[in-house]
Amino acid sequence: MQKNIFAVSLAALAALSAPCLMIKSAEAGMNMGNKPAEEKLLAHRGTGTVKEIDASRVILAHGPIATLNWPAMTMSFKLKDAALSRGIKAGDIVDFELVQSGNMYVVTRLSVK
Repeated sequence: MQKNIFAVSLAALAALSAPCLMIKSAEAGMNMGNKPAEEKLLAHRGTGTVKEIDASRVILAHGPIATLNWPAMTMSFKLKDAALSRGIKAGDIVDFELVQSGNMYVVTRLSVK
């Protein structure tokens, strides 16, 4: 009799725990759109002066970027798309957005101010 009570107790515990495990999984990285949270990219915005630009990268002397806790500095960034470089030249003041991709940041939007 005690074995049956133990087995029933384990089954009841497993059934009650399942919704909790699902909630924990959701909180750990899934959103309602069925995409892992890491796929949702946070865009950071800044303003800067173009120092150099070509189809694959841009060097920007940018102001502080609060969302990254970055001070003003000059940095090289990869461009997400070569089309972002069209019509932009060294010396232009630009607004830009960038996202983290692995251990680097990629410019996803670039427009002359």
